[in-house]
Amino acid sequence: MNVSEEALLKSGFNSSDLRKIKNNIESYGGKLGEAVQDLANKFRVLIWISSACTLVFIFLLLFASEPTIVGGGLSLLIAVIIVTFIQPPVLAWKSWRYWRFNRV
Repeated sequence: MNVSEEALLKSGFNSSDLRKIKNNIESYGGKLGEAVQDLANKFRVLIWISSACTLVFIFLLLFASEPTIVGGGLSLLIAVIIVTFIQPPVLAWKSWRYWRFNRV
């Protein structure tokens, strides 16, 4: 994907977001388009994991006892929080939004 800084700024990124992405590129290598694509993929993984945890929680509500529901619900909530904050959630969402509207 061919990505320019101007296109990212127009799509909702601000200068500090671009600075964070550029710092990552300078530290680990790659191109701007690859970094945006990777962040978009991380957001998609977050959505899949959150959906799976929600589905497991629904099964817990339907088929488990009350102590299991509480323990399982807290465990799933902690798992979603950890997965959310392992990656930068706002940058990942903006990248996913940019990727969704500008895919080739």
